[in-house]
Amino acid sequence: MMITSRKLRCVSLFSMVILAVLVSECSSILDPIHASVMNYISEGVELHIHCQSKDTDFGDHTLSYGVEFTWNFRINLFRSTLYWCNMWWNDVDGKLVQGTYDMYKAKRDWDRCGNECHFYVRKDCVLGYTKEKEDFECVYSWPK
Repeated sequence: MMITSRKLRCVSLFSMVILAVLVSECSSILDPIHASVMNYISEGVELHIHCQSKDTDFGDHTLSYGVEFTWNFRINLFRSTLYWCNMWWNDVDGKLVQGTYDMYKAKRDWDRCGNECHFYVRKDCVLGYTKEKEDFECVYSWPK
């Protein structure tokens, strides 16, 4: 069976359209993710934070009120990229408040925050940016 030049052109055109669609859809996935955690607990309260992934450990950081910790990364092909942070601070009574949370989980957060995943840490909870609502919402409560 011979393939005519017209059929070959149609197949080539169709392949180029499919490739263009795939490239446009994947280009944003290939862009770096910008993540941040900002201390909004209270004036004078320091937030201690230790974030890491399976491959990268950012070490301990102490954030004063209004200060943020940021990092950039790319998600892997399997969308299994995960960064978690252990955070702790002392309340006004000196009681230790502590929690460990998945701060970026590709399968969950790609749709939630896209390439800009930002968190505000407050006394009541950890707020995460949601691009659908264009606002922050409580994503983690502190353990009691």
